[in-house]
Amino acid sequence: MPYAVLLEAALQPCGWLAAYLGSALRSATDVSFRNLGGKAVQHREVFPDAGTLTTKIKITKVSQSVGMIIQNYDMEMTDRHGLVFKGDTYFGFFSKEALSDQKGVLGVTPYAPPADAPAGPGVLADDPETGLALPFKRLRMLDAVPIFDPKGGPQGLGFLRGTKAVDPTEWFFKAHFYQDPVCPGSLGLESFQQLLKIAARERWGAAAGADARFTPIGVGIPHEWVYRGQIAPRNKLVTVEAVVTKADDAARTLTADGFLSVDGLLIYQMKGFTLSVVS
Repeated sequence: MPYAVLLEAALQPCGWLAAYLGSALRSATDVSFRNLGGKAVQHREVFPDAGTLTTKIKITKVSQSVGMIIQNYDMEMTDRHGLVFKGDTYFGFFSKEALSDQKGVLGVTPYAPPADAPAGPGVLADDPETGLALPFKRLRMLDAVPIFDPKGGPQGLGFLRGTKAVDPTEWFFKAHFYQDPVCPGSLGLESFQQLLKIAARERWGAAAGADARFTPIGVGIPHEWVYRGQIAPRNKLVTVEAVVTKADDAARTLTADGFLSVDGLLIYQMKGFTLSVVS
């Protein structure tokens, strides 16, 4: 199961509980529900024989100030075989005015590649159907990878930049949310993982064998995401950047930090995201 799908299955019950509690009714104005971040560990991959996924959530903290409501949750997902995903997350209710005045991720300085950084594979197309292929168009969250420097970044382990043009007719704007269209944050994280797939395929693909495949995310390894903005149909360009912080050749696992920006504004931060090549 792709990481983005698993994350949605883990997070969506938080919205159901918030609705059941009548959280939005505490505001005198219309508000929208947005995930702000979280920390989690995926303990096992989900395959077709997993049976029913069951997510249990617990609201642990609620605060309200200046028309905003912030809620913290613990979450735990299991399938027929046991624990799948566990972590904590936090959401907010925001007015339309607050959402239109997004400030982005503050107090950070992303890595700046040199002007002569090596070019990446460029415009992406559907790959042959192998275990090391990128998803097809509907789930491929990158249009192009203009920069791929295998020795870039502060650690010299790799830097990638990917881009995606915002298409207001794409399927996810119709599904998320009703009368409040925004790109799911999980798909932004998926675009980051797809950058790591390109780096991992370049590093290990030739030696991995015909039955090699990617894991959706590193199993048993903590990761963290931060959202401080949104991608709306009116936006034009999404840019995703990944800095590889660790490369384990024995385990064929990459670890990376990075950012996602929309029209030049940093809105997502990813910390400690991982991906492995397995056979």
